[in-house]
Amino acid sequence: MQIPGDGETRENRTQGLGPLLGLVAGVGVGVLGGLARASGYRSSKPVGTALTTLGVLVAANGPMTVLGVTDPRTWSATDWISDLVPHLAYGVVVKTTMDAFDRP
Repeated sequence: MQIPGDGETRENRTQGLGPLLGLVAGVGVGVLGGLARASGYRSSKPVGTALTTLGVLVAANGPMTVLGVTDPRTWSATDWISDLVPHLAYGVVVKTTMDAFDRP
């Protein structure tokens, strides 16, 4: 799938997709985590953090890969670390926040 437009128009659309898809991925994964929790699913902190991190990595990078904006197969170790760290932080915060709702 190609992003429509030529030159600067296409470049602007591509640059705008990153933040937009990031917001959608973050909210979407948070909602799915909340729904799983509401249905009774509980996990240990490491498992919940890993699942949330993996979910948001796929939700954020999947569409950009399909659109041809990026290709994770070509990323260096530094690229992977710079992508993983904020998603891992998101996973920790979501899991910690969800667990806080269980406390009296």
